[in-house]
Amino acid sequence: MTMDPLSAVLRGMHLSGSIYATWELRAPWGMDLPGGPFAAFHLVEEGGGWLRLGRDVHRLEAGELVVLFRGQAHQLTATRTSPAVPLGRLLARHAPVAGVHRAGGAGELARLVCGKFAPEGGQDLRMLRGLPPFVHLRREQLASLPTLRALLTSLAHEASSTAPGAATAAARITDALFVQVLRALVLDSGEAPPGWLAGLREPRLAEALHRLHTEPARAWSVAELATQVGMSRTRFATLFQQRIGQPPMTYLANLRLELVAQRLRDSEESIAEIAHAAGFASQTGLNRAFRRRFHQPPSAFRRATRGGA
Repeated sequence: MTMDPLSAVLRGMHLSGSIYATWELRAPWGMDLPGGPFAAFHLVEEGGGWLRLGRDVHRLEAGELVVLFRGQAHQLTATRTSPAVPLGRLLARHAPVAGVHRAGGAGELARLVCGKFAPEGGQDLRMLRGLPPFVHLRREQLASLPTLRALLTSLAHEASSTAPGAATAAARITDALFVQVLRALVLDSGEAPPGWLAGLREPRLAEALHRLHTEPARAWSVAELATQVGMSRTRFATLFQQRIGQPPMTYLANLRLELVAQRLRDSEESIAEIAHAAGFASQTGLNRAFRRRFHQPPSAFRRATRGGA
């Protein structure tokens, strides 16, 4: 298959999806969820509730999905004013029965599937910058996204299943869920913060991102990229800065460093080989750039991300 722009960008994102709890909650209930280096998501399978994010409050209905791409602390509650118990305390008090945690009182039932997209191999959330910090996919939006809606149905089933392989199946579904959420965001016409998502919504910038991500080691120039996408150099550079939030060559430099970090974590190549593959003229040049970005040399980064090996 020919790689599309979104797939080219996703190739450098190493995230693993997982479910950490399926809940059956009867009002009154409330949970206080800590922030962390992951993107949390919640699927409302049945019933409803409220999500409190700082001073913002969002009503959640059955069939809806929310994603917090910045790893923000937040609260889920039965009503706008319900008290919230720390998540760790709830999990300790309510052990799962047949894969489901049950808590709360005797009121209205809500079923939630709670999970996260977490970076692999010591990455942080840099790859999620440029995405909206909070995404709420409502029922009317999901009605026009049949593939995503089908994934959510499958996820709800596997998350509470005790069948062999259910945990693995749920994890695989969350990986596909991440891609489908990003596809929905690319196709959405709403506001997006400066970043690669905003770039993918503009066809000429999407083509430029596609070329950068598929050939990061190539000796690109702003003029060549502009020519490739049929724009003047000045117009291209201005639009790239406006939509993506940084100049094209800065984006490329950061992309190369992410590629280096990935290969240091995952491959047995020498640092010199990695430098060449990522488009650096020398290992010395890589060392200088890598220190500026990661605050340590490549060799130390490799040892740290491999547990000191």
